Amino acid sequence: MGLVRIRQATAGHVACRSTAHARQELAQTMSVGARENRRIETSLFLVSWFTYTYFYQGSDQSTAARFDLIRSLLERRTLWIDGYCGYNTADIVHVGAHYYSVKAPGTSLLGLIPWRILTALLGPLATPGTPMFWALATWLTTAFTVSALVAGAVVVMYRLGGALGASAGRSAGVALIMGFATILFPYATEMTGEPLAAFCLLTSFYLMVAFEREPAWERALYAGLLAGWAVLCDFPSMMVATALAVYALRKLPRWLDVVAFAAGASAIAAILLAYNWLAFGNPFFLSSMAYELVPGNSQFPEQMHGFVGITYPRLRILWDILVDPQRGLFFCNPVLILAIPGFIYFYRRSERRAEFALTAFAFAAFVLFNGSFGKSIVSWGGGTATGPRQMTPATPFMVLPLLFLPEAFDVTLAGLGGLSAFVMVMATATNPHFPYEYDNPVRDFAMQHYLRADLSFNRDTYFGGGPVVGDTVAFNLGKLAGLPGPIQLLPLALVWIAAALEIAEDAGWWPNRKRALLGSAVIAIGIGVIFAPPMTAPLSEALLLKPRHGLLGRYYLGCTTPDERPRLQRVDPEIDFATVAEMGAMPFPSCVVWTGSLLAPETGLYHFIIDADDSGWLTIDGRPVIADPGFVNRPVAAGVIYLSAGPHRIALGERNVAGDAAMRLYWWTPGGRRELVPSRVLLPEQQAASG
Repeated sequence: MGLVRIRQATAGHVACRSTAHARQELAQTMSVGARENRRIETSLFLVSWFTYTYFYQGSDQSTAARFDLIRSLLERRTLWIDGYCGYNTADIVHVGAHYYSVKAPGTSLLGLIPWRILTALLGPLATPGTPMFWALATWLTTAFTVSALVAGAVVVMYRLGGALGASAGRSAGVALIMGFATILFPYATEMTGEPLAAFCLLTSFYLMVAFEREPAWERALYAGLLAGWAVLCDFPSMMVATALAVYALRKLPRWLDVVAFAAGASAIAAILLAYNWLAFGNPFFLSSMAYELVPGNSQFPEQMHGFVGITYPRLRILWDILVDPQRGLFFCNPVLILAIPGFIYFYRRSERRAEFALTAFAFAAFVLFNGSFGKSIVSWGGGTATGPRQMTPATPFMVLPLLFLPEAFDVTLAGLGGLSAFVMVMATATNPHFPYEYDNPVRDFAMQHYLRADLSFNRDTYFGGGPVVGDTVAFNLGKLAGLPGPIQLLPLALVWIAAALEIAEDAGWWPNRKRALLGSAVIAIGIGVIFAPPMTAPLSEALLLKPRHGLLGRYYLGCTTPDERPRLQRVDPEIDFATVAEMGAMPFPSCVVWTGSLLAPETGLYHFIIDADDSGWLTIDGRPVIADPGFVNRPVAAGVIYLSAGPHRIALGERNVAGDAAMRLYWWTPGGRRELVPSRVLLPEQQAASG
């Protein structure tokens, strides 16, 4: 009876459409019932929102500028952020007598009401002004704005798939890929504008694609409001917002609907113009234009060229933002490679040429924009970021072509989607702000920390104070609950498995019970593989302590050597490190102390040289051979000591104040030549003690 009712309900809608569109709509409607659709949408939203709110990333230059504006508006009733931005962000411009956030104001405006409500509710729970208060306030504000809306975007992608004729199973799979296997994932955990723009652009597009099914001028108004708000959150989104306006002219059937779209977009444009006028005295003066037009704004000099740094696409930068391991989109999200054949199949859908054109334009526009933005990774790479951050608003349009891939791509789509999700989980769970010093930050930064269960380790604060959980400001819910590092992500993994199995059943991924059992096992194992590496950390650390020759290295966050447990312990066979990646990928400032014994082969005068970035020191038998210079940059230092043949206690240190790191220990034995101190004459602390 239920199937009959679905057919009857569908028939009334199909009659008024073209035959091709009717078949697509019918396939989607018949694939699942209304109840299953609601269950799928609920599961998609809840698993996405829970995942994004599971992580609190601490402060970053970009997000701090937005929170500074929120506090300025609410506490001082000003658009300038003097007094808040002094130490937490460089994303500012100096205009007149004041400092302003260089970021588009939409994210801060969206956060005003949640911030006011949440800080009032937190008052009785955490002392205002304490590190925990600021952490909870910024985390929850992000959770109820950016995270919630991006979770909503996952649902919108599912609905858009149905509107475009994709099956419920494919639509749900592509929605999950967008939410967890693209750079949208890490940025959904932060108070930043790009993911909000992605939500706005996608939802505006969906409202117009589905307009023929539910025509109403109110939907056109909402589409216009969202297109405008995307620009209010992220200025480059103007490219896609303009394309949406052109699409509206073609798609909306009545002039009333077109006027409604234009009215919505114009209302948000008026907010931006008013902000610019009140802040800078000119409604058409964007904050980033100050780098070029206002003296004294030189922190990003390359934005003084072209139009706020935008010149023309460069092949090298196009390679960097798409392929290169440092920030390449296809490198960190390999599933998006399938968008290329996806566009081919999308184009073959002749009844969807307008949607194809807009999607292709959005993808190409952001690629070319990023390829034209500045000459350094600070601009085109989005600074310290996971992937090319500036391209995040176009992420939904990069994923959308996957809806049109034939079933023959299912296995490849699932495999690359899983690999992409693995990379994004590593980035989000450790620190999504990849430093500049790494040529391959996925492998050399995120993976190193992920494998040793060093999770959520950012120590940067928004408004002062010290650590919040342990020795860090960032946290995940497992860490906040006191779980040890190796199992901090276990609750999230279990939620993923439960949600995936629920969605798979409701979306009809499996044609029969046998395939359902096999598919469910594959899903559970695949998710387990993504979350398993931190759980192996105790075994990995034990193996790192096994070598019988070398020195025991203790790696600490901060420039001192506290009594607390180091972030990493291992036996290093030789002190021969050329990069920070080789030195445990420790975020600066950091220091390392190596201890053990040095086996002097003969009695005589020994010369030692330290080649370090930033500095190093050496003591033997408690006597300083090369003194600790403190928090300075001293690349090379030397010392001499007379040693008798046999073992001697040795302690060696390196301090990295900022940037890259390196450490090499050389010696001259009596009558010898300069060489690295070889592993055979070094015994780690535990070996030296037992020997």
